[in-house]
This record gives sequence, C-alpha cells and structure tokens, in this order.
Amino acid sequence: MKATAASGEGYFDIHVFCCVNERAPGHHRGSCSARGSVALQEYMKARGKELKINQRIRMNKCGCLDRCELGPVMVIYPEGTWYHYRSREDIDEILDSHVTHGRLVERLLLRTEQKVLDPKVSTRLELKVSGIDEYPHDIRRYELMRDDGGDLPEFEPGAHIDLFTGDGLRRSYSLAGDCAVRDRYVLGIRREQPSRGGSDWLLDHLAVGDDVVASLPSNNFPLNETAARHTLIAGGIGVTPVMAMGYQLSRQGMDCHLHFCAPDEARAPLLEEVQSIFGDNLTLHFDNGDPAQGIDLDRLLENPSEGEHVYVCGPAGLVGSVREKAAHWPAGTVHWEPFTPEADQATQRNEVFEVVLSRRNLRLEVPTDKTLLEVVREAGVEIESSCEDGLCGCCRIGLLGGVPEHRDLVLTDAEKASSADIMTCVSRAKAGEVLVLDI
Repeated sequence: MKATAASGEGYFDIHVFCCVNERAPGHHRGSCSARGSVALQEYMKARGKELKINQRIRMNKCGCLDRCELGPVMVIYPEGTWYHYRSREDIDEILDSHVTHGRLVERLLLRTEQKVLDPKVSTRLELKVSGIDEYPHDIRRYELMRDDGGDLPEFEPGAHIDLFTGDGLRRSYSLAGDCAVRDRYVLGIRREQPSRGGSDWLLDHLAVGDDVVASLPSNNFPLNETAARHTLIAGGIGVTPVMAMGYQLSRQGMDCHLHFCAPDEARAPLLEEVQSIFGDNLTLHFDNGDPAQGIDLDRLLENPSEGEHVYVCGPAGLVGSVREKAAHWPAGTVHWEPFTPEADQATQRNEVFEVVLSRRNLRLEVPTDKTLLEVVREAGVEIESSCEDGLCGCCRIGLLGGVPEHRDLVLTDAEKASSADIMTCVSRAKAGEVLVLDI
C-alpha cells in the first residue's frame, strides 16, 4: 500500500541538527561535544530568537552523526547540507547566509566523501616598509603599511605579528605602536646575539620600500581591563609591547607606571619614544651590566595594592625574577612575555609517550630525541610554528585527552591546569601517557 504524506508535512521550513555527542575524555575519535558544540548550539538557538527567524525553523541538538573527525558538525534539512563550524562567527554566517538568504557557506561546507578537514589557510598581509629609524647597538624601528595606505587589521596592546623572512623563517615581533593608529604597524627590533636568522635578515636586508609578508596580529600578553593599577616592567627590547600598552593606558587615563631596565641610557631601546608615552609615569633602572645594581624587585613587588596587576616582558632572567618575587600576588594578576626560553627548559628529561591524532585516527610514538611537533609533521600533518621555543603560541593545538607536561611560557597557570591546549614545539608527556590532539 502506497504511503501518503502526513498532515504535518512541511511543518518546519528548515530543520538544523547540531551534534552534541559526548564521549569519555581521551577517546581516540574525540567528539563534537569535546570540541565545543554544546555552547555553540545554544548560541545558535539564542541568536535565532534574537533575529526572529525561529517560527518556521527548528534548531535541535542531536546524538552522534558519525562524522566525529570533522566536528563540530551540523546538517541542515530539507537540503541535507553538512557544515563544520568552530566559532560564533561561523554560526552567524550560517544563519545569515544559509538559513536567512538560502546561500551556501562555501568555506564551511563538508563534502559527502570528506574524511579529513581541509588544511586551514592562514591569512597573510602584504605590507611595505614605509620607514626605518636606526639606533645604536643594532636596534631599528620599522613602520609597515599597505601599498594604498589603508587601515590594517586591528590589534590590542601586547599583540605581535609574525614576519616571513626571505630565508623561509617565521619570526614573531611585538607591535610597539598605538593601536588607535590603524594605517601602520610599528616594530622595534634588536639584532640578537646569536641570531636565529630573523633579526639578522631584517637588519641586513630590509630597506624602505621593500615588500614584507606578515601574519595577522595575535596576542598572548593582553592587558587586563579590570585592573585598578597597571605596573609595567620591561627589560631592553622587551619594552616594545609595553609601549603599545602605554599608549592605550595613557589615552584611557588609567593608573600605570613603567619600570624600564637597561644597562645604560645608550642601550635603552627607543628611549625617547618611551619617555614621550609615559612621561612622569616612568622610572629608569640602569644596572651597568650588573643585575644587583638594577631594579629592586623585592621592594617593588612586596605589597600589591588592591586591583593591581603587574606585567613583565624581557629576558628570561628578568621574567623569572618577577614571577618569583610576585608569587604571593593574587592569582591572575601577574602577566609575562619572555623573549628567550628559560634556562631549565633544556634540562628537563624527555620520555617516550604516544599521541593520537583524533581527526585522523592515527596513533604515533614520540621518542626522546624528537618533539611532538616533529613527529606530527613527519606523519604528513602540517602545523604552523614560529619560535619553536614555547614563546609565541603559534603551534598551539587543542588537547582532548591525556595528561601533558607543559613546558611553554605562553599558557597561563589556569590554562595549563585545564589542559585544553598544548604547545607542540616543546611540551610533552610522561612515559606511558597518551595525548589526544584535536588534529
């Protein structure tokens, strides 16, 4: 007997199913829930109500759709269109383009035969060197602009960009300019001794008018907007991100003070600009090469005021000393960005462990003489990296299971405790441990 359509046919014009399946932590396939689908589905539903598009549209949670390696995933009927999504911005685009206007979101589409996500292509900025100021002791100030002088992507104080050198290197440099000035990025760069190639290439080959390729800005060293007072400590060229902080804090009339450390006045990078930014809110500490004659951290950090936050950027020794002397400060009030690895990082013992690439169902062994990053790349999976010293955050990957041994200087203590991410260039695990990566 031929079936007939029920009277409820077409009750919804569009039906969206978002997988929120949850597996046990550390499962080799991961799950959409572990990749953030629950919060994103709730956002999608709430956003649909705000846009008043829910009357003939149903946005449901659902169980496993068996495309875990591509998750989070959703399928939209009646077309049966599949999407991968990661963020609220992705949800907004799906709602606007597909649900409201019937246009496919090509960049998020999943193909029927697809088993692995397409490699993510990072945005690159084509810039030109518009100005160079030279200073003693191999320090230069660079201004980078678009050819047309148009606005560049926004950044927040503490951010950096990566430059791609002619020698195929990728190196991170802090943005030293005012984030309110949108037509240029300002960098302060000192030749490192020894250089790993980046500063040598920039100082020896980059001239006004030259083209340079850069990444979008990224920030591992943000200001805390809720702080009542900002105490800033910078050592040498580590003053560059603090300069950007100073521009914003001064403009906002915030309580701040910079302690700028250097061997002497001649080797205090960009000193005149620093003085113009901070004015009376600046104390200079010249130690003539002897740290014992420099900044008195015991006195400075002994008694934090209510709501005070401290920020430090510079050599690993200075960063380590500030963290030690401020260990009694309230949790979350001490912020740092080192320019070099900590001395004890290279002395930590490496052990053999295993890693599972959950989106590929691939299990690999990480030997003592290779990094997690190297092993993953040898398996044919590319991960972007820059410093490879655990300083920049470029190789950050989501972690779905296992107990890592964090060795980076990017993640906060809270982030390390949650173990939601890992820096694949330096971090590892103990013998017998299995880490499950979200790749």
